[in-house]
Amino acid sequence: MMFETWMQRRLQSPLPGVEAHERFVPDIPDRRSRLMPAPATARRSAVLVPLMIDRNEQMHVMLTVRSEGLRNHKGQISFPGGRCEDGEDAIAAALREAHEEVGIAPEQVRVLGELTGLYIPPSHSAVTPVLGIVHERDAWTLNADEVAEVLIEPIASFLDPSSVQHRADIITGVRVDVPHWRVHPTIPLWGATAMMLHELVMILHEYQSETV
Repeated sequence: MMFETWMQRRLQSPLPGVEAHERFVPDIPDRRSRLMPAPATARRSAVLVPLMIDRNEQMHVMLTVRSEGLRNHKGQISFPGGRCEDGEDAIAAALREAHEEVGIAPEQVRVLGELTGLYIPPSHSAVTPVLGIVHERDAWTLNADEVAEVLIEPIASFLDPSSVQHRADIITGVRVDVPHWRVHPTIPLWGATAMMLHELVMILHEYQSETV
């Protein structure tokens, strides 16, 4: 079965959700709140999780480094995305934001479905990750007000559990070990983006086990 068809069907079934997300939540005092459904007052947001398959059939994922000028999560690694506008669903918002931030036109994306939504307390956002296949390209049109860098990473580098690293940090006044991936010389891939990506990784392990 082709990957796209398999994934579209898989996303219609129950997803790993919290089981996937909790792997990347540090042991901070409000840890459980990071795994709870978003409150009704949360701002609706969406991100595009852009997958690209190269000429050698190798799969990559695109990530961005957020501009230092942004109000929330500045300088962090993320997926392109933002707040849903009035009347927009998650897919429309994710496609619009990806176009605005990195120049991916909506017609370049084959949407496969949605991953599990999650709540991000610091920005009071309810985020829906939209998974899509993006046609491979060599250059991106960055909105410098929102995006500082684009990272294209092979999915294979995330599939090995030993690729997850830990670093000591202080969050909300507590010293904790923070699980993360190292994809950038100075910026760890952690938090909500890592939670979303880990769910995708778990699903891809299912795909591998069914197609080998």
